Amino acid sequence: MKKISFLLMLLVLQLGLGQTNSIVENYPLKAMDLVLYSFGMDNPIAIGTVSDSGELDFKFPKDLNFISDEAKANFLSDAAFTLFSKCDSSYDILSEEENSRAINVGYISLSTKENPYAGLLFMVTDENMVPWLESYGDKNAILGSYFELVYIESDFSFQGECTSTISNTEDDTIVTNYSYYLQLKAGFNFIEYQIESTMEHEVPSMYEENVFEKINKPSTIIVTSSQATPPNTKWIGKYF
Repeated sequence: MKKISFLLMLLVLQLGLGQTNSIVENYPLKAMDLVLYSFGMDNPIAIGTVSDSGELDFKFPKDLNFISDEAKANFLSDAAFTLFSKCDSSYDILSEEENSRAINVGYISLSTKENPYAGLLFMVTDENMVPWLESYGDKNAILGSYFELVYIESDFSFQGECTSTISNTEDDTIVTNYSYYLQLKAGFNFIEYQIESTMEHEVPSMYEENVFEKINKPSTIIVTSSQATPPNTKWIGKYF
């Protein structure tokens, strides 16, 4: 009985931590709205606010009934594409019945009436991951997690693995192994990509012909999900 009570206390503690408001580090602006432009600039989705002190307060809409069917048809994709686009043969992972409609909503934007795109937020466990994310993988990857926000129309669960294979040079192939442990609820979900290991590769320079640069690429990534704000996230802002 004591063991059960202890486990319940841990569960309550974890839930409480997951719901704790987060802070944007070194926030320099005034209070603003948190907005998604996943369905275009004409269809902003308000998901909360950021205070003068940088405290985030999320209030996700329960549904997207205010988004037109036409906009949904234009922007929503299959869950297979949204969640497994990095995998080889991603469309073979899910059956037709499992393939709900979903969208990676992109960056969380900081918005006011005067400036609807005043900045955006990166979600990482280490701010040194931001340059790698901004470079779309052209800089060194490091160990740690980055997060994405996904909207899905129906509950979805998946546990499995896949491999991403990219031909780098004649003598080298970049291989990344993904392990998925997903429990998504209809609506908005945070997806965590935890880079557990990296491997050094020589890749062609973007600036000089016949020159190769050594870059660390992710080799093992664990993918999990949560409906609550991940408590280990650092919120790093970029301002315009």
